[in-house]
Amino acid sequence: MTDIVSLDAINPVFHVYEIRNDGITIRYYGEPQVDAQTLYRSLWNDFNQKGYHIELKREHGEFVLVARPAAEERERPYINLALAVITALTVTVTGAVLFYEVNPLVNPLLLYKGLPFAAAVMFVLGSHELAHYFMSKRRGMKASLPYFIPLPFISPVGTLGAMIKLRGAIPDRKSLFDVGIAGPLVGLGASIVVTIIGLTLPPITAGPPQGQTIAVGVPILFGLIEQVVPSTSSVMHPIAFAGWIGMLITSLNLLPVGQLDGGHIARALSGEKTVYISAAVPLLLLATGTYYSLNGLNGETLMFWGFFTLLFAAGGHPQPINDMKRLDTKRVILGIIAFGLCVACFTPLPLQA
Repeated sequence: MTDIVSLDAINPVFHVYEIRNDGITIRYYGEPQVDAQTLYRSLWNDFNQKGYHIELKREHGEFVLVARPAAEERERPYINLALAVITALTVTVTGAVLFYEVNPLVNPLLLYKGLPFAAAVMFVLGSHELAHYFMSKRRGMKASLPYFIPLPFISPVGTLGAMIKLRGAIPDRKSLFDVGIAGPLVGLGASIVVTIIGLTLPPITAGPPQGQTIAVGVPILFGLIEQVVPSTSSVMHPIAFAGWIGMLITSLNLLPVGQLDGGHIARALSGEKTVYISAAVPLLLLATGTYYSLNGLNGETLMFWGFFTLLFAAGGHPQPINDMKRLDTKRVILGIIAFGLCVACFTPLPLQA
Protein backbone atom coordinates (compact mmCIF):
# COMPACT_ATOMS: atom_id res chain seq x y z
CA MET A 1 0.00 0.00 0.00
CA THR A 2 1.27 3.45 -0.86
CA ASP A 3 -1.24 5.43 1.14
CA ILE A 4 -2.00 5.26 4.88
CA VAL A 5 -5.14 7.41 4.88
CA SER A 6 -8.00 6.82 2.49
CA LEU A 7 -8.01 9.07 -0.57
CA ASP A 8 -11.72 9.55 0.08
CA ALA A 9 -10.69 11.50 3.20
CA ILE A 10 -7.88 13.42 1.49
CA ASN A 11 -9.38 14.39 -1.89
CA PRO A 12 -12.07 16.79 -0.60
CA VAL A 13 -9.35 19.10 0.72
CA PHE A 14 -6.35 18.00 -1.40
CA HIS A 15 -7.04 16.40 -4.76
CA VAL A 16 -4.34 13.75 -5.22
CA TYR A 17 -3.08 12.71 -8.66
CA GLU A 18 0.11 10.88 -7.64
CA ILE A 19 1.51 9.12 -4.57
CA ARG A 20 5.16 8.28 -3.92
CA ASN A 21 6.29 6.15 -1.00
CA ASP A 22 9.97 5.54 -0.25
CA GLY A 23 9.19 3.26 2.68
CA ILE A 24 9.43 6.05 5.24
CA THR A 25 8.02 9.28 3.79
CA ILE A 26 4.84 9.39 1.73
CA ARG A 27 4.35 12.23 -0.77
CA TYR A 28 0.90 13.07 -2.06
CA TYR A 29 1.07 15.25 -5.19
CA GLY A 30 -2.04 17.20 -6.00
CA GLU A 31 -3.98 20.44 -5.79
CA PRO A 32 -5.24 22.04 -2.54
CA GLN A 33 -9.01 22.52 -2.52
CA VAL A 34 -8.99 24.67 0.63
CA ASP A 35 -6.59 26.97 2.46
CA ALA A 36 -3.66 25.44 4.36
CA GLN A 37 -5.19 25.90 7.83
CA THR A 38 -8.43 24.14 6.84
CA LEU A 39 -6.40 21.36 5.21
CA TYR A 40 -4.41 20.76 8.38
CA ARG A 41 -7.55 20.83 10.52
CA SER A 42 -9.24 18.30 8.24
CA LEU A 43 -6.40 15.77 7.94
CA TRP A 44 -4.25 16.08 11.05
CA ASN A 45 -6.28 13.63 13.17
CA ASP A 46 -6.42 10.97 10.43
CA PHE A 47 -2.66 11.00 9.90
CA ASN A 48 -1.84 11.39 13.60
CA GLN A 49 -3.82 8.24 14.43
CA LYS A 50 -1.57 6.38 12.00
CA GLY A 51 1.55 7.84 13.62
CA TYR A 52 2.34 10.44 10.94
CA HIS A 53 2.73 14.21 10.84
CA ILE A 54 1.90 16.14 7.68
CA GLU A 55 3.35 19.20 5.98
CA LEU A 56 2.09 21.03 2.88
CA LYS A 57 4.97 22.06 0.62
CA ARG A 58 5.63 23.24 -2.94
CA GLU A 59 8.31 21.33 -4.81
CA HIS A 60 9.33 22.08 -8.41
CA GLY A 61 6.10 23.94 -9.04
CA GLU A 62 3.88 21.18 -7.62
CA PHE A 63 1.96 21.06 -4.36
CA VAL A 64 2.89 18.07 -2.24
CA LEU A 65 1.50 16.88 1.07
CA VAL A 66 4.39 15.21 2.88
CA ALA A 67 3.57 12.60 5.53
CA ARG A 68 6.44 11.54 7.80
CA PRO A 69 6.43 9.21 10.81
CA ALA A 70 6.07 11.24 13.98
CA ALA A 71 9.38 11.36 15.82
CA GLU A 72 9.07 9.27 18.93
CA GLU A 73 10.75 10.90 21.90
CA ARG A 74 12.45 8.12 23.79
CA GLU A 75 10.87 7.42 27.15
CA ARG A 76 13.18 7.05 30.14
CA PRO A 77 10.85 5.61 32.78
CA TYR A 78 13.72 5.13 35.20
CA ILE A 79 13.95 8.93 35.50
CA ASN A 80 10.24 9.15 36.35
CA LEU A 81 10.61 6.33 38.87
CA ALA A 82 13.71 7.87 40.46
CA LEU A 83 12.01 11.26 40.85
CA ALA A 84 8.92 9.59 42.34
CA VAL A 85 11.05 7.71 44.90
CA ILE A 86 13.06 10.81 45.82
CA THR A 87 9.88 12.88 46.16
CA ALA A 88 8.30 10.22 48.37
CA LEU A 89 11.41 10.33 50.58
CA THR A 90 11.46 14.14 50.86
CA VAL A 91 7.74 14.23 51.68
CA THR A 92 8.22 11.45 54.25
CA VAL A 93 11.00 13.39 55.97
CA THR A 94 8.91 16.57 55.90
CA GLY A 95 5.90 14.79 57.43
CA ALA A 96 8.00 13.23 60.19
CA VAL A 97 9.61 16.56 61.09
CA LEU A 98 6.48 18.67 60.74
CA PHE A 99 4.02 16.49 62.64
CA TYR A 100 6.13 14.26 64.90
CA GLU A 101 9.13 16.48 65.75
CA VAL A 102 11.52 13.83 64.45
CA ASN A 103 15.11 14.99 64.15
CA PRO A 104 16.42 13.10 61.08
CA LEU A 105 20.02 13.46 62.28
CA VAL A 106 19.37 12.20 65.81
CA ASN A 107 16.59 9.65 65.18
CA PRO A 108 16.66 8.68 61.48
CA LEU A 109 14.86 5.40 62.22
CA LEU A 110 11.77 7.37 63.31
CA LEU A 111 11.32 8.92 59.87
CA TYR A 112 8.88 6.12 59.04
CA LYS A 113 6.27 8.15 60.93
CA GLY A 114 6.03 10.42 57.91
CA LEU A 115 5.09 7.56 55.56
CA PRO A 116 1.28 7.90 55.86
CA PHE A 117 1.53 11.61 55.07
CA ALA A 118 3.79 10.88 52.08
CA ALA A 119 1.47 8.15 50.81
CA ALA A 120 -1.52 10.52 50.94
CA VAL A 121 0.35 13.35 49.16
CA MET A 122 1.73 11.02 46.47
CA PHE A 123 -1.75 9.54 45.96
CA VAL A 124 -3.24 13.00 45.38
CA LEU A 125 -0.44 14.17 43.06
CA GLY A 126 -0.26 10.88 41.19
CA SER A 127 -4.02 10.75 40.61
CA HIS A 128 -3.96 14.24 39.14
CA GLU A 129 -1.12 13.59 36.70
CA LEU A 130 -2.18 10.09 35.67
CA ALA A 131 -5.61 11.48 34.76
CA HIS A 132 -3.86 13.90 32.38
CA TYR A 133 -1.72 11.08 31.02
CA PHE A 134 -4.53 8.64 30.26
CA MET A 135 -6.81 11.33 28.83
CA SER A 136 -3.97 12.45 26.52
CA LYS A 137 -3.61 8.88 25.28
CA ARG A 138 -7.37 8.62 24.79
CA ARG A 139 -7.37 11.78 22.67
CA GLY A 140 -4.47 10.60 20.51
CA MET A 141 -1.98 13.03 22.04
CA LYS A 142 1.51 12.06 23.09
CA ALA A 143 2.38 12.63 26.73
CA SER A 144 5.21 11.69 29.06
CA LEU A 145 4.81 9.75 32.28
CA PRO A 146 4.47 11.98 35.38
CA TYR A 147 7.55 13.79 36.63
CA PHE A 148 7.43 14.33 40.41
CA ILE A 149 9.36 17.36 41.67
CA PRO A 150 11.16 16.92 45.01
CA LEU A 151 11.86 20.16 46.86
CA PRO A 152 13.15 19.45 50.38
CA PHE A 153 13.65 22.25 52.94
CA ILE A 154 12.19 24.90 50.62
CA SER A 155 8.66 23.58 50.05
CA PRO A 156 6.59 23.21 53.25
CA VAL A 157 5.57 19.71 52.11
CA GLY A 158 8.83 18.56 50.51
CA THR A 159 7.65 18.75 46.91
CA LEU A 160 6.61 21.24 44.27
CA GLY A 161 4.06 18.82 42.85
CA ALA A 162 4.22 16.83 39.62
CA MET A 163 3.78 17.38 35.90
CA ILE A 164 3.54 15.59 32.57
CA LYS A 165 4.92 16.86 29.28
CA LEU A 166 2.67 17.03 26.22
CA ARG A 167 4.43 16.37 22.93
CA GLY A 168 3.26 17.36 19.50
CA ALA A 169 0.23 19.28 18.33
CA ILE A 170 -3.17 19.57 20.00
CA PRO A 171 -5.89 18.26 17.67
CA ASP A 172 -8.81 20.49 18.68
CA ARG A 173 -10.46 22.42 21.50
CA LYS A 174 -12.31 19.37 22.78
CA SER A 175 -9.06 17.45 23.26
CA LEU A 176 -7.44 20.45 24.93
CA PHE A 177 -10.38 20.82 27.29
CA ASP A 178 -10.61 17.13 28.18
CA VAL A 179 -6.90 16.82 28.94
CA GLY A 180 -6.90 20.08 30.93
CA ILE A 181 -9.88 19.27 33.13
CA ALA A 182 -9.17 15.57 33.76
CA GLY A 183 -6.31 16.19 36.20
CA PRO A 184 -8.03 18.70 38.50
CA LEU A 185 -11.26 16.70 38.69
CA VAL A 186 -9.59 13.38 39.50
CA GLY A 187 -7.02 15.04 41.76
CA LEU A 188 -9.73 16.90 43.64
CA GLY A 189 -11.68 13.68 44.06
CA ALA A 190 -8.58 12.09 45.57
CA SER A 191 -8.13 15.12 47.84
CA ILE A 192 -11.70 14.85 49.12
CA VAL A 193 -11.25 11.14 49.91
CA VAL A 194 -7.98 11.83 51.72
CA THR A 195 -9.51 14.74 53.65
CA ILE A 196 -12.44 12.63 54.85
CA ILE A 197 -10.11 9.84 55.96
CA GLY A 198 -7.85 12.32 57.76
CA LEU A 199 -10.72 13.96 59.63
CA THR A 200 -11.94 10.60 60.94
CA LEU A 201 -8.54 9.46 62.23
CA PRO A 202 -7.63 9.83 65.93
CA PRO A 203 -5.32 12.73 66.85
CA ILE A 204 -1.58 12.20 66.51
CA THR A 205 0.54 11.91 69.66
CA ALA A 206 2.96 14.71 68.79
CA GLY A 207 2.51 18.15 67.36
CA PRO A 208 4.63 21.00 66.06
CA PRO A 209 7.24 22.28 68.52
CA GLN A 210 6.18 25.18 70.69
CA GLY A 211 6.65 28.50 68.92
CA GLN A 212 6.29 26.96 65.46
CA THR A 213 2.50 26.73 65.32
CA ILE A 214 1.14 27.60 61.89
CA ALA A 215 -2.44 28.68 61.22
CA VAL A 216 -3.85 27.10 58.07
CA GLY A 217 -6.35 28.96 55.95
CA VAL A 218 -9.41 26.79 55.32
CA PRO A 219 -10.88 26.85 51.80
CA ILE A 220 -14.65 26.72 51.35
CA LEU A 221 -14.72 23.09 50.23
CA PHE A 222 -12.55 21.89 53.13
CA GLY A 223 -14.80 23.77 55.56
CA LEU A 224 -17.91 22.16 54.10
CA ILE A 225 -16.38 18.70 54.50
CA GLU A 226 -15.56 19.54 58.14
CA GLN A 227 -19.23 20.35 58.70
CA VAL A 228 -20.22 16.88 57.47
CA VAL A 229 -17.26 14.97 58.92
CA PRO A 230 -16.24 16.76 62.14
CA SER A 231 -12.56 16.46 63.01
CA THR A 232 -11.55 14.26 65.96
CA SER A 233 -8.93 16.82 67.03
CA SER A 234 -8.32 20.55 67.07
CA VAL A 235 -4.95 19.86 65.40
CA MET A 236 -5.18 18.87 61.74
CA HIS A 237 -4.16 15.26 61.16
CA PRO A 238 -1.31 14.76 58.61
CA ILE A 239 -3.66 12.85 56.29
CA ALA A 240 -6.23 15.66 56.40
CA PHE A 241 -3.41 18.12 55.73
CA ALA A 242 -2.53 16.10 52.62
CA GLY A 243 -6.11 16.61 51.46
CA TRP A 244 -5.78 20.33 52.18
CA ILE A 245 -2.62 20.38 50.05
CA GLY A 246 -4.50 18.66 47.23
CA MET A 247 -7.18 21.34 47.29
CA LEU A 248 -4.55 24.07 47.26
CA ILE A 249 -2.84 22.46 44.26
CA THR A 250 -6.20 22.11 42.51
CA SER A 251 -6.99 25.80 42.98
CA LEU A 252 -3.58 26.85 41.64
CA ASN A 253 -3.80 24.53 38.65
CA LEU A 254 -7.27 25.82 37.79
CA LEU A 255 -6.17 29.45 37.56
CA PRO A 256 -6.91 30.49 33.94
CA VAL A 257 -3.30 31.27 33.10
CA GLY A 258 -1.00 30.11 30.30
CA GLN A 259 -0.41 26.35 30.24
CA LEU A 260 -1.81 25.66 33.69
CA ASP A 261 -4.81 23.34 33.63
CA GLY A 262 -7.12 26.32 34.03
CA GLY A 263 -5.34 27.97 31.11
CA HIS A 264 -6.08 24.92 28.94
CA ILE A 265 -9.73 25.00 29.96
CA ALA A 266 -10.08 28.74 29.40
CA ARG A 267 -8.31 28.52 26.02
CA ALA A 268 -10.69 25.78 24.92
CA LEU A 269 -13.69 27.79 26.08
CA SER A 270 -12.88 31.26 24.78
CA GLY A 271 -10.15 30.85 22.19
CA GLU A 272 -7.54 33.55 21.74
CA LYS A 273 -9.43 35.96 24.03
CA THR A 274 -7.95 33.99 26.92
CA VAL A 275 -4.73 35.97 26.57
CA TYR A 276 -6.34 38.94 28.35
CA ILE A 277 -7.51 36.80 31.29
CA SER A 278 -4.12 35.10 31.44
CA ALA A 279 -2.42 38.49 31.77
CA ALA A 280 -4.87 39.86 34.35
CA VAL A 281 -4.81 37.00 36.88
CA PRO A 282 -1.08 37.26 37.83
CA LEU A 283 -1.42 41.02 38.23
CA LEU A 284 -4.45 40.52 40.49
CA LEU A 285 -2.52 38.02 42.63
CA LEU A 286 0.46 40.37 42.90
CA ALA A 287 -1.73 43.33 43.84
CA THR A 288 -3.65 41.32 46.46
CA GLY A 289 -0.44 39.89 47.91
CA THR A 290 1.08 43.37 48.17
CA TYR A 291 -2.04 44.66 49.92
CA TYR A 292 -1.94 41.84 52.49
CA SER A 293 1.78 42.35 53.13
CA LEU A 294 1.31 46.07 53.72
CA ASN A 295 -1.34 45.19 56.29
CA GLY A 296 0.84 42.80 58.26
CA LEU A 297 -0.45 39.55 56.77
CA ASN A 298 1.45 36.82 54.91
CA GLY A 299 0.91 38.20 51.44
CA GLU A 300 4.27 36.88 50.27
CA THR A 301 2.62 33.58 49.29
CA LEU A 302 0.18 35.33 46.97
CA MET A 303 2.99 37.42 45.55
CA PHE A 304 4.97 34.25 44.84
CA TRP A 305 1.95 32.78 43.04
CA GLY A 306 1.65 36.04 41.12
CA PHE A 307 5.23 35.87 39.85
CA PHE A 308 4.91 32.12 39.23
CA THR A 309 1.74 32.49 37.12
CA LEU A 310 3.27 35.50 35.33
CA LEU A 311 5.89 33.12 33.92
CA PHE A 312 3.14 30.80 32.69
CA ALA A 313 1.27 33.73 31.14
CA ALA A 314 4.42 34.91 29.35
CA GLY A 315 4.82 31.45 27.82
CA GLY A 316 1.53 31.79 25.96
CA HIS A 317 -0.54 28.84 24.80
CA PRO A 318 -0.20 26.59 21.73
CA GLN A 319 -3.04 26.83 19.23
CA PRO A 320 -5.06 23.68 18.56
CA ILE A 321 -4.99 22.41 14.97
CA ASN A 322 -8.76 22.80 14.75
CA ASP A 323 -9.40 26.05 16.59
CA MET A 324 -12.68 26.86 14.89
CA LYS A 325 -15.09 24.29 16.31
CA ARG A 326 -16.45 25.46 19.64
CA LEU A 327 -17.10 23.26 22.66
CA ASP A 328 -20.46 21.62 23.20
CA THR A 329 -22.80 22.88 25.93
CA LYS A 330 -21.92 19.99 28.28
CA ARG A 331 -18.24 20.93 28.28
CA VAL A 332 -18.99 24.64 28.65
CA ILE A 333 -21.03 23.91 31.79
CA LEU A 334 -18.31 21.60 33.11
CA GLY A 335 -15.73 24.33 32.51
CA ILE A 336 -17.78 26.83 34.51
CA ILE A 337 -18.09 24.28 37.32
CA ALA A 338 -14.31 23.77 37.23
CA PHE A 339 -13.66 27.47 37.82
CA GLY A 340 -16.24 27.37 40.62
CA LEU A 341 -14.19 24.57 42.18
CA CYS A 342 -11.11 26.79 41.83
CA VAL A 343 -12.82 29.35 44.05
CA ALA A 344 -14.06 26.67 46.48
CA CYS A 345 -10.52 25.29 46.90
CA PHE A 346 -8.74 28.65 47.05
CA THR A 347 -7.53 30.35 50.19
CA PRO A 348 -5.79 33.72 49.82
CA LEU A 349 -3.82 33.24 53.05
CA PRO A 350 -2.94 29.54 53.15
CA LEU A 351 -0.32 29.73 55.91
CA GLN A 352 0.04 32.23 58.74
CA ALA A 353 2.73 31.94 61.42
